[in-house]
Amino acid sequence: MTTLDLKALESMTRDYAAFQTRKSGLATALGGGLAILLFLAPTRFDFFEIQLWGRCLLEYLLLVPLAWLVLKSLLGRMLYRSLGVVKEAPDPRYERRRWFWILGVATCLLIFQALCLLGFASGFLHAASQQPLQGHFPLWVLLLPVLYLVPMPSAIRGVEEARAYFVLVGLSLLWLTPLFLFSFMAPAGPHLQIPGASVFIPVGYVVFVLSVLSWASLAMVRGWNEHRQFRAILRALPREP
Repeated sequence: MTTLDLKALESMTRDYAAFQTRKSGLATALGGGLAILLFLAPTRFDFFEIQLWGRCLLEYLLLVPLAWLVLKSLLGRMLYRSLGVVKEAPDPRYERRRWFWILGVATCLLIFQALCLLGFASGFLHAASQQPLQGHFPLWVLLLPVLYLVPMPSAIRGVEEARAYFVLVGLSLLWLTPLFLFSFMAPAGPHLQIPGASVFIPVGYVVFVLSVLSWASLAMVRGWNEHRQFRAILRALPREP
């Protein structure tokens, strides 16, 4: 084997190892598709009234980020392990970036959890409130931010996966918020007056929509391109005569 052959083998091994360490291929594309689903599905006017197996469809939709983690792992094992297990050389700088995203998502989840518990306590447990709650959603959704948080350190392998999980969790929390506003608060609960809300909220919503749809589109394209790169690695393998 010549020096050029060794260099080509080294490059191929390094590219292959990247799919076991930080690249997700079709899982990234799946994350983009699920983000669009999470964004568009609840915009139907009757979505919150749709029932599936006796439960509100929104309850199942809120589990999409966790389902993506499972599907991501299955896709990685089925599609990107055909040549065996290879470990990539440690990259401290990349690892710091990965943990930056993980800690960022964790911080957002913990803050959201604290606000949810505070809102629940002020609406559901407030001694002065004598009116019944408006909704019928289960109390397990109060723990949903913790469920999102627990698998992150072990399940999120790379920065791209962290971004996908961040978007999916963010969209889930967006639709989880009405449960606390309309189900876990008394009808006569506190109302916050936000200065300039009539301007900032619509503008912020438009920016949010464009950001989510742009990322989701790019994620699907990037994931498909990564999958094609892996197929190219397989095609470049030397064949026995």
